[in-house]
Amino acid sequence: MHVFSVKDVLGGLNGVTFSEDPSIICDIGEISCPSDNLPFLDKSGVMLYPVDSEFGFYVVDFLGAQPKARNGDYLEGFVGNILDGGEIIGIQVANAATEKYKVKPPLGTWCQGLGGTSVKCETEHYTVMEHALSCYETIPYFFASPDGTQAILSTPDGSLSFDCANAPLDDNVQVLVGGKAYERLIKATPCVADNDPIGCQMFPNDKTNMLDNIALSTDYSIQLKDDGKPLYGWGGIHKRPNDIRMYAQLALPAEWKDPAANFVVTRAELVVNHWITNNPNDQLRPEDLENEAATGRKPSYRIEGEGDTAIWKSTVPCYEGDSDIIDTDEGSLEPSFIGIGTVLKNSPKALDPAASPGSEPSDHPYAFSSDLVGGYSNAYYTTLNRDPFEWSYDTNPDPNIQDFIGSALPDASLGELVSGPRWRLKPNKFGQDLPGMEIPLIECSAPPFAKDNVKYTVGIPTTTVINLLDWAEGETSPLATSKGWVDVTANEYVTIVSDSGEPPVTSNGLPMTSDFDLAVYIKGDSKSTALYNAQLIIEYEGEVPVVNTEVDVALTAFAASAQAKFGDTVAMVVEVANLKESSVSGEVSVSGVTNRGLVIHLPSLAFSDLAGGAATSLNFSWPVNILKNEKIIWTATVFAEGDLNNDNNTGTAITKIRRF
Repeated sequence: MHVFSVKDVLGGLNGVTFSEDPSIICDIGEISCPSDNLPFLDKSGVMLYPVDSEFGFYVVDFLGAQPKARNGDYLEGFVGNILDGGEIIGIQVANAATEKYKVKPPLGTWCQGLGGTSVKCETEHYTVMEHALSCYETIPYFFASPDGTQAILSTPDGSLSFDCANAPLDDNVQVLVGGKAYERLIKATPCVADNDPIGCQMFPNDKTNMLDNIALSTDYSIQLKDDGKPLYGWGGIHKRPNDIRMYAQLALPAEWKDPAANFVVTRAELVVNHWITNNPNDQLRPEDLENEAATGRKPSYRIEGEGDTAIWKSTVPCYEGDSDIIDTDEGSLEPSFIGIGTVLKNSPKALDPAASPGSEPSDHPYAFSSDLVGGYSNAYYTTLNRDPFEWSYDTNPDPNIQDFIGSALPDASLGELVSGPRWRLKPNKFGQDLPGMEIPLIECSAPPFAKDNVKYTVGIPTTTVINLLDWAEGETSPLATSKGWVDVTANEYVTIVSDSGEPPVTSNGLPMTSDFDLAVYIKGDSKSTALYNAQLIIEYEGEVPVVNTEVDVALTAFAASAQAKFGDTVAMVVEVANLKESSVSGEVSVSGVTNRGLVIHLPSLAFSDLAGGAATSLNFSWPVNILKNEKIIWTATVFAEGDLNNDNNTGTAITKIRRF
């Protein structure tokens, strides 16, 4: 169990938390808050303190966004410890206001209306975008007939009519270079380096550059994610939230850390207690993994046909979210209703990802997205017969009928497990292709929903349980064996950008230790929310490796100069003991990290032929070359070949550097 507190707040991509760098939060640590941005008492009675971090963006209209730097403005959000009888039981978090910047439509991901209202105008699925922009259907299901005959729309008296066959989207999507069209986008595989041999056309773009690494047609734009998924957009603004990110470390079994160990993990669940949030993008990132295969409960369907001829049809009458554009005041848009038998997947109309479309408007688009390759219709993604935050079970043994039922907590008695919930803190909204729509209590009732028909109420305590073994079908989860948990080199899904220190740090600023490493992102919630604790539940099988009992060295004492100033020398002494009978040789390393993230490495010192039961001392020194007030946390580590007991190999000491 890990109880969250302000100590867990990350300051940036170096993986350093407030417990190591007190300047991340003002008025709690060593830094006073700016006079125009002071701590305040929120409605729940928790004192919230401003945060200075890199997890935000400076934005410029029509140009893009630049990642923030630690600059002492403390404008990224607010945090405070939640106390009960003087004991810390969690952390209260509120984000700073989300930054927005204008772009020329359709380069944006949000469409903004009067009064600053906005609706998400971005999706990973072409069919969802197409349904929002046109009556033409590449994957027929609603306007068009299942065989692909496009609809002809007309007024009741027949005075106006329109053939939807004349309304395909402009799919001649041109890659922008310096803001100008360069060539048609024909590959959705993102570049990973300059002169990439795979023949890629664009690097991933995190909505930071509106001049390059984005492709544009007259109807929509495309950006690429790191994993190759396209992001289709058609709006006029971008939003860049300020994140508050926290890091937690939970212990793993000691036998997992034996280099020879490789246990099979049969059950792995992360239990998080928190409030219902107002944002479906508040992420849980175990071992810095992002898992889109954890989908929660999807719509139920029956299958007609097999293989390439299979058609999935809905078994439940329901409403669509209509890309979140629902407003039933007089004169407004009514939500779309889909009945039993509506096509959710039309395999015969799926597009060949290897095909090269022509240049005519009637030609199909390139099959960049999974919906076009699989033949999934807009109804599959936007019908309200779903809950992304439930455990999903198939209750019907007939393979041609997928009848899904959901549960807030794992319950094997309900049927065959299909998927666990999304790796998110449980919110009140669907997210994904229904980003701003609340989840109704009465499923498939007509939107918009009255207050008493909302399933999850913001600010109410809840428990989220996610399945850490969820992974894409046909692929092996890196958490399926113990080695994937303790050895970052066994995890191909994260990128290590700093391995000069210990532990290494990922590209998202998460330290990766031999224990369980968890990041929690709170994004864009200006109203405070509470995060209490996280618990890891694991079951595993396999043989415990034989532990080497012949070598066990221990770091029994470590001391350093308590204070020093520029020009002084910090003296350190490390005492090492041999706890076994045979003599042993090894070495001791010492490193330090300042509260501003500066890492200091000292040359290692060796010891040899240390007799059984004996101890020895090694002396280190460091000339102070820092002018500012700093606190250095030193870590000493002893190493000996064959020593598998790491619990007694490290020690810490603190030196305060004074300016004068």
